[in-house]
Amino acid sequence: MYMPTIPVADARANLSKLIDEASTTHERFEITRNGRRAAVLIGADDFDAMSETIAVLSDPALLRSHEEGRQALRDGDVLDSEQLAEAMMDAGRHVGGG
Repeated sequence: MYMPTIPVADARANLSKLIDEASTTHERFEITRNGRRAAVLIGADDFDAMSETIAVLSDPALLRSHEEGRQALRDGDVLDSEQLAEAMMDAGRHVGGG
C-alpha cells in the first residue's frame, strides 16, 4: 500500500488538513524525522479496525470461531432474514421495528 511520505515539519504545518484527509479518505501518511520513518498518521476508524483485527488474530478461540463461520458460509449453512427473525423469536428475542 502506497503512503505519502511527509517530513515532520510539513506534517506539523498541515496537521489539520492531514487529519481531515486521513479520516475522510482513509489515506495514511508516513511522517519522517531527519529522513527516517518516525510515525504513521491514520484515521481513528482505520486504527479501530486494525486494533480489532489484531485482537481477533491474537485470540485463538476468536480466530477459530471466525474460521468456523467462514466454513459454514462455504457449506451453505446460512439463514435468510425471515429464518433469522424466526430463530430469534424462538429464542425469545424481539425482532422488527417499533
